[in-house]
Amino acid sequence: MPRTSMNDAEISETREKILDTAADIINEEGYQNLSMRKIGSRAGMTAANLYNYYASKDEINIAIRLRAGRILYEDLLAGYETGRDMAEKVWLMMKAYIRYGLTKSNYYSIMFDMPTPKYADYADSPLEGLARQEKESSEQSVGLLYRCAKELKGEGFGIPDDPDLFMTIVWGQLHGLVSLYNNNSISEIVETPDKIIEKAARTAYEIFFRQG
Repeated sequence: MPRTSMNDAEISETREKILDTAADIINEEGYQNLSMRKIGSRAGMTAANLYNYYASKDEINIAIRLRAGRILYEDLLAGYETGRDMAEKVWLMMKAYIRYGLTKSNYYSIMFDMPTPKYADYADSPLEGLARQEKESSEQSVGLLYRCAKELKGEGFGIPDDPDLFMTIVWGQLHGLVSLYNNNSISEIVETPDKIIEKAARTAYEIFFRQG
């Protein structure tokens, strides 16, 4: 266990530092090249001290995904709860998703782009329970989107009846914008990528969520 002289806030800060460091390494070198030794060295920790917080790089991978999923859900939920009506709720949620993808690109990439181990890879292993927590946490965001689909339909918005199709369309559009920005593709074409990304999202929103 971490040394007793550290308070809860300090322990939490150290754990987050480890996750941030590991996320950087994964994005730079790939998950296959992640090691506890590399994490400890870059984080300025001894291997023995690192193992006080996480038992393996797989546990760190799950913890990264769990933290990333929770942050995304909290951001989406804030948009939903802030909006005065469904139209505004959806727009704020779309903005929150893009902002998350652009400002937390390392975490976003691990969640949605890179071939890192996911829940199914930990089935029937000692880490299955922890991986299930991560999966269930990530599914909260999907559940919120399904809720929006139902409420939008009830208010007369012209969206697909199939919630899976609705989710795939919206998610695919937002993911495409985030990926174009994060891999610098859009900056090769336009001079103001930040502005065009938001404008493109707003246009997609107006097409997808017009009433009638």
